[in-house]
Amino acid sequence: MSNFENLLTRLIQNPRFFLTFLVGSLLCFVPIVHFFAFGYIYRMTKILRVNGTLELPEWEEPSRLFIDGIRLTIVLLVYGFLPITLGLIIIKLLIPDLAYTSVNIFLGFWKIAVLSLLCSAFYRYQRNQNFYELLNFTLIFRMAVAFFKSNFLALVLCYGLAFLLSPLYGFSIFSVLLVALIQSTYYFYGLDIKGGRAG
Repeated sequence: MSNFENLLTRLIQNPRFFLTFLVGSLLCFVPIVHFFAFGYIYRMTKILRVNGTLELPEWEEPSRLFIDGIRLTIVLLVYGFLPITLGLIIIKLLIPDLAYTSVNIFLGFWKIAVLSLLCSAFYRYQRNQNFYELLNFTLIFRMAVAFFKSNFLALVLCYGLAFLLSPLYGFSIFSVLLVALIQSTYYFYGLDIKGGRAG
């Protein structure tokens, strides 16, 4: 957890963080426009993956931000929205009164597991920006299990953050993706550097 705390502290202490967080969160309130916010997260994690440094890049090259945002959205739909929806359907058969935003230990655990899966799939995809990488289900699952075991508390924190900020869904979406994808990129980058060949 110490690595996560250090990473989060470095991020928050950046003088540009709060303005960046505000802009990204507000963009996430508007469909299509949210691609720019997602693209920013994509750019940030890519810098971290390439050189291992945590930076807040500029909001430049909007066309590139938009395209990268679409890329992240596709990964999110395939490895985030679809698994959560499938899990909700299955759990709802067992607990009929359950809603998508309900507080339930089974649904909460499933959402945390799916977040781990999403982070792993995103890291794998960003390796060479090839959507065929998303079909390597076995590798992505192994990555997700490793990340889940090593970063469970960080994932729980992300889930809690999503729940607390859910009335302001733009802030919820941006903050959870920002924190989760930065932490997972840092984690898998460390494995790659050590020769663990995470993705």
